[in-house]
Amino acid sequence: MQLIVKKVVFLVLFFVFTFAAVCSVSASEVDSPILVGESNESVISGKVGNGNEETPGEWYAGSTPSNPIPNAPVILFVPGLNNVAQIFWEDNDMYQTVLDAGYQTAFVQLYDAGGASATMWDNGELLAGKIREISMHFDRPVTVVAYSKGGVDTQTALTYYDAWQYVDNVITLSSPHHGSQLADLAYSSPAGWLADLLGAQGDGTYAMQMGYMENFRSEMDNKPFAYHNNYYTLGGTGWGSIFSSTWFGGMYLSQFGSNDGVVTSESSSLPEGNQLAVENWNHTSIRTGESFATFENYLMGNETVDSLVTPTKSAELTSASNNQWISGGPLVGKKKATTTISVENDVDELALHLMTSNQLSDLKLIDPDGKEINPNVTTTDNKEGIFAGSISHMTFIEFPKAGDWKLELTSYQQDAFVLVVDYKTTEKIIHNSNVEFNANQKPTYHLKVNSETVQENTLQATYHITESGTDNTKTYRTTGKSILAEELSLENKNSVYNITIEINGLTKTGERFTRTIVDSVYAD
Repeated sequence: MQLIVKKVVFLVLFFVFTFAAVCSVSASEVDSPILVGESNESVISGKVGNGNEETPGEWYAGSTPSNPIPNAPVILFVPGLNNVAQIFWEDNDMYQTVLDAGYQTAFVQLYDAGGASATMWDNGELLAGKIREISMHFDRPVTVVAYSKGGVDTQTALTYYDAWQYVDNVITLSSPHHGSQLADLAYSSPAGWLADLLGAQGDGTYAMQMGYMENFRSEMDNKPFAYHNNYYTLGGTGWGSIFSSTWFGGMYLSQFGSNDGVVTSESSSLPEGNQLAVENWNHTSIRTGESFATFENYLMGNETVDSLVTPTKSAELTSASNNQWISGGPLVGKKKATTTISVENDVDELALHLMTSNQLSDLKLIDPDGKEINPNVTTTDNKEGIFAGSISHMTFIEFPKAGDWKLELTSYQQDAFVLVVDYKTTEKIIHNSNVEFNANQKPTYHLKVNSETVQENTLQATYHITESGTDNTKTYRTTGKSILAEELSLENKNSVYNITIEINGLTKTGERFTRTIVDSVYAD
């Protein structure tokens, strides 16, 4: 009898624990969205590939929520530059967070998912058709949650391709509404070699240049339906863990103000939008469930927002601290390449950020006395951002000796590099820079150099003006003045021109200094 009782107890406990385990799994896991909207879209031909192999135009539906919110719109997630729809549910809790809150979800593949990044015009037209299709499928309006460049694609779809009538609200997560300076860097003279090798100069990156987006904003913001829908924007200030992909981007963008490693806080706002928050998200974490609580109350209805951040004015986007120097070019396999880094007096810290597409066989740093030093170099694979696919090498030198340092690089194979040197100093050599257009739409650059710290007669500014995506380059030089102004000639209309300016000279105490400014303008 006791044996029978023990067996019964054992079986009961077995079923109890088995049932609890099954419940535990079902509570923590959620089915992936399923393909609903198939597509016959062919992959558009961008300038380069991004490695994606999805079908543009396909869309997925999330599971039906167990606790649906009455009269709620469908939440459509739109991916960003070089992204696929799966970024919202693979290694990301955003989908489950929104589903658990009671919302029906949908996810769309734009042209970037098919292997090449696209402009907002191509993606916007495709997205407009998908918005109509998804709205009709569920027989209710859509609220768009757009990540990164997907926010620019979304506004284009609503404004230019008449999708506004199917949409309630739009939430943008760190969208570069005014462009990204990293796109300018990708088309610059020193970084263009590596960007081209990585496939970073696609149509979508081209459209994210600051000059292109300034022209886009001037056109978009004057359209009748530009702000017919409610736009709510979020921006980030975090760079992620040290030496991560977004951390490296944050280092470069720090000269332009707070940023999330890809997009500055200023660029994430819309002139007529409502900025909900700028918090410690990086460009990856802002698309996760971490940000949901911030925008949840704005997914439906017509909420009033007391703006937490004043919408950005275009003029503010050109300001920068200009305290970096950039070098770059090709690397010949198994041959040493040497880059000279000039360091003036009173530099508290030197940050060296080197990017290549492959591992180096050798890296040496030699100080002004000819002594080889062994810096602590951290190497990281860049998995996201405009320079995704590159390898970052980072080191810091505190209180570096003034003079010419040498960085010697040897690659196993054909490669390219870009080196960004950040100078931490109390006094800035370049006070400010700005560009003005005359009545004939010719731009003039004005560089104001700190005349108290430099010898004016030694100053030289070299302007490299390149039509982005081409070999059409002009060079201008201005010397011997503290205001290094130069009028530039832009031959082709409706084109973006990258402007890379190299400034060098001697300080009052006789040390050589170098700085680089990277910008872009649109020839209209």
